[in-house]
Amino acid sequence: MNPREGIERLLFDYCDGIDRGDFESTANLFGEAGLYGLVGSGAAEGAQQVLATFHASVRTYDGLPRTRHVVTNVVIDVHDSQTSGTARSYITVLHQAPGCALAPVVGGTYHDRVHLVDGQWQFAERRMIIELIGDMSTHLKTSPF
Repeated sequence: MNPREGIERLLFDYCDGIDRGDFESTANLFGEAGLYGLVGSGAAEGAQQVLATFHASVRTYDGLPRTRHVVTNVVIDVHDSQTSGTARSYITVLHQAPGCALAPVVGGTYHDRVHLVDGQWQFAERRMIIELIGDMSTHLKTSPF
């Protein structure tokens, strides 16, 4: 798998893990020191803090958050070393709590720094800019940031 494909897989694995309620595998994408947070604010650092952030903030229904993270407009720049790079993408999160209508709850932009660690792509940093916010009351327990 070439670096661009590996980074695309990382972006997919993040969304897929959250949507399946597998917060542990998603948090592991940050390794021991990867940062996760909003642009311009504090951040969770490393898989354990990211995992704690997911558990503290995301509502689940029978273990599932009932979300679909849709990533579009992906731009990936691989550095000359072929072992690091950056990515930027749009994110739209769709959510449907039991008995409720499907609705977009957030729209924004991911700004990522990624690197290759022991043959696996990880987030060195995943920061978000949230531009659009819908009714998040059935999606989040509390703001993670």
